[in-house]
Amino acid sequence: MKNFLLLIFILFSSLSVFSQTTSVDITSGRFLIKGYANGEEANNATLQTDNFTATSFLGGQYSPWFDICITDVFRCSFGQTFTVPKYSRVSLGGCVGDCYQFVAGTFTINGTTYQNVFYRGYFDFSRESFFIPKMTRRKGTVVFKKPFTLSGQLQVCAVKDFDANCPADKILFNGTVKGKGTLTATMQIKQAVGIRSYPVPYLFQQSFEYRFEP
Repeated sequence: MKNFLLLIFILFSSLSVFSQTTSVDITSGRFLIKGYANGEEANNATLQTDNFTATSFLGGQYSPWFDICITDVFRCSFGQTFTVPKYSRVSLGGCVGDCYQFVAGTFTINGTTYQNVFYRGYFDFSRESFFIPKMTRRKGTVVFKKPFTLSGQLQVCAVKDFDANCPADKILFNGTVKGKGTLTATMQIKQAVGIRSYPVPYLFQQSFEYRFEP
């Protein structure tokens, strides 16, 4: 009887540890980021694994997608190269400083959905460069696609406790995440006037979609 109870305790402990400290692969989900100040939709970032689904917010002014191709006409003109994102690491909510990325949201694990959870950690995005070819057309959209990878550390807390460690009994997940998929950059052709004696065609950012794949 004692051996049976010990076995049950070990199994329960193992399941608890797995739910809190583990490494998981992102199997689906997407981030749809515009990179404008006050231009993102709520809950525009969702990632799914075999263990959980997490939804929150990415982008806006305080992000590495802000102003990739908005104000710098020459950097985004034909024959130039732009890189997405501008820097690789994004600190998630609970950081020190500008904490606007993946701060809070909805989290589902083991069949239970938690509203208004809070996230800590970071995402490391691969930086992908896109060459803008010279083209004859002067309007419309241009779409670029490349594979991307993401890795990071994610802690999910059932209560808001940014100034101290999340209480152990409130940690819903704590571990590493990694994923891959396709990055789609959608750009609009525009023409800048007044900076030269002729209109300068360039690309203006519309959206950056990260679509995760198994």
